[in-house]
Amino acid sequence: MDFSESGSNFVRLKDDEFDYIVKFVGGRYGIDLSQKRKLIEARLASELKNNGFKSYEQYLSMLQSNPAAIDSFLNKITTNYSYFNREMEHYDFLMRAVIPEIAARKKNTLSIWSAGCSTGEEPYNIAMAVDSALGIKRSSWSVSITATDVSTRALTAARKAEYPESELSSMAPDWVKNYMTKLPNGNYQVCDNIRRVVAFSQFNLMDPFPPHMYDVIFCRNVMIYFKQATSQAIINKFYQRTNEGGYLFIGHSESISHSDNPYKYVKPSIFHKVTK
Repeated sequence: MDFSESGSNFVRLKDDEFDYIVKFVGGRYGIDLSQKRKLIEARLASELKNNGFKSYEQYLSMLQSNPAAIDSFLNKITTNYSYFNREMEHYDFLMRAVIPEIAARKKNTLSIWSAGCSTGEEPYNIAMAVDSALGIKRSSWSVSITATDVSTRALTAARKAEYPESELSSMAPDWVKNYMTKLPNGNYQVCDNIRRVVAFSQFNLMDPFPPHMYDVIFCRNVMIYFKQATSQAIINKFYQRTNEGGYLFIGHSESISHSDNPYKYVKPSIFHKVTK
């Protein structure tokens, strides 16, 4: 997710309305908007106009009485920003260290969670890295990649798996050749053998986690929008859902408190679950 201000003609939020939105979004989704007043006003201007509202009081009343409108509200205040091969060091580590380590344990199953998957580039990149690392052994492995995001708009784009050529500028030529198909409109679509490995679904990290266990969890450039206490609580929940010997990847711009971190530090933004 990424936040940026835009627009100049919008209805001003009253203090109590701003406080309500901050508490609502923070409490339900963990996102800290306490310093984003102008952004909220700019992003929601079209929502007020489209609904014929003259004030935020009317808009907030509609949100409270119509849960279905919350999805549109959330899509407005969050912008999902991603591109292929972002922080490529993580995919290299997955290929060079994680997969060989799992293979050495005589295990041929791999379960990965891409939490905060945005428009799909990350989970598809993960699938490409796994396929590239396993090579001819890929057919003997069972690989599942769960990709979740709170934004339905982002998930719709992710399932379509169609991207402009500019998003492939950092992708190795052999990956483009093996995993992408050029469409008549000039865009590129992820190949079927990669798409079918990834399962997308809407999920809020503030909700209780499902009882599934993962070998690897990617949650990159998501927690920078959370307060420290919220991030720590999510890290602890990730830890409970990581298999022994599994890994957590976070964004390079993010950090975890060493004193409260249940994972073992490997290198900046990479952590290992080792209890035995």
